[in-house]
Amino acid sequence: MIGLGQEFAGYSITRRLASGGMTYLYVGVDAQQNRAVIRRIKPDYIKDRRIRASFLKGAEILGRLHHPNVVRLIKAGLYQDEPFMAVEYVEARNLRELILRKDPLLQQNTLTLMRQMSAAISYVHLAGYLHLDIKPENFIVRNDGLVILIDFDLAIERKPKPVKLSPLPGTFAYLPPETLLRNLVDDQTDIYAFGVTCYEMMTGHKPFEGVTLEDSKKAQLDPNGRPTRFRFHNVNLPPAMENLIFKCLAYRQSDRYPSMSLVMRDLETMV
Repeated sequence: MIGLGQEFAGYSITRRLASGGMTYLYVGVDAQQNRAVIRRIKPDYIKDRRIRASFLKGAEILGRLHHPNVVRLIKAGLYQDEPFMAVEYVEARNLRELILRKDPLLQQNTLTLMRQMSAAISYVHLAGYLHLDIKPENFIVRNDGLVILIDFDLAIERKPKPVKLSPLPGTFAYLPPETLLRNLVDDQTDIYAFGVTCYEMMTGHKPFEGVTLEDSKKAQLDPNGRPTRFRFHNVNLPPAMENLIFKCLAYRQSDRYPSMSLVMRDLETMV
């Protein structure tokens, strides 16, 4: 773990941010006093070749992306044989925090936020990549309402046909049935995860819930199951939004949106 004031990869560490998953996050300043977020792999994972390769591949992909709703990479590589990346510092809160707090920023700007989220994912797909870890923790929201997609550690190149991955990427609650059952990923993996994330934004709940995680997973994998209707959480939520989100969450791929650009199109027609 880096101490405050310590030098790392050309940055002086000023504070540690809340960390999750396999990485530590720090704020650092360079010689020109420009701030950046420094990401390092946690010691428990740093010798894992697969994790190191995935981390650096994610940085390589991020370096090729340039969009206002995607976090900007500053630099990445090895520092004393340790993989790291520095990304732009953004004064923001993650979407999970806004959902848990029922934050007014979320309540009053849901549609605007969803449009930006869909724009980020659509851009990533059109650029030739899959994110594969879409969830509230990986969207941060500035106080002015700008949404930024972060954490490309699981990102891969987009292929013409579904790709079989092992181990599974991401978190099971955000993975579509074909990924959970057959380890297949494609555009639909991100579309389904977007649907789960938006459902949580609208209701404060996941679309498939149970007493245990196994109950939730069983409901998620039931071909005849459907997410809990909005009205059981809030009778004032718009039916058109429910239809759009449920289409992202359809069990069969043929019933889902075929592309994120079409989700964007339908979001733009809503008021």
